[in-house]
Amino acid sequence: LLLELCTAGSAPLRAPSIRLVVSMAAGEGVAQAAAVDQIAARAHSHAAEELEAALAAEEEEEAARRLPLYLALCNRSPSMLAALLAGFDGASAAAQATVQELLPGLLLHLPMEAVTEVLLAQLRGEPDASPPLSAASPLPLLALHVLADRATAEGGTVPAALTAGVLGLVSRL
Repeated sequence: LLLELCTAGSAPLRAPSIRLVVSMAAGEGVAQAAAVDQIAARAHSHAAEELEAALAAEEEEEAARRLPLYLALCNRSPSMLAALLAGFDGASAAAQATVQELLPGLLLHLPMEAVTEVLLAQLRGEPDASPPLSAASPLPLLALHVLADRATAEGGTVPAALTAGVLGLVSRL
């Protein structure tokens, strides 16, 4: 990953990645830890900027170009899914269409418990998950459908709390 960031990574992450590789080669353990923390902080900041730009994109091509980076980071940190869900209702139509197209693929690979936790926080409108998903948002039903298919394929079930949360949201329509 570091070598990829050094060569093909985005500009804000390239320089700190190169510094980390150099410090690793020099054997500076303390510098390595600090550099890793710095790269992680910059990656999250850059990802938040990409998400904001993707959700504002008026063209599906632009949203489709920007969203995969953010979704890839959601794989490493499922809690980042909350920002995507929170920004969905205010996103452009092109961005909403792109999210609906790409989200199922992401949900197939995230831990079921992590997705459930993030979705329930959004459904309840918990402070860390503001604004809550609107009752008209298609994302809760889309997520429930994808997770139900996944659970069936894996021989399990969707957590009852998630099913109840989505049904409660739908009942408000």
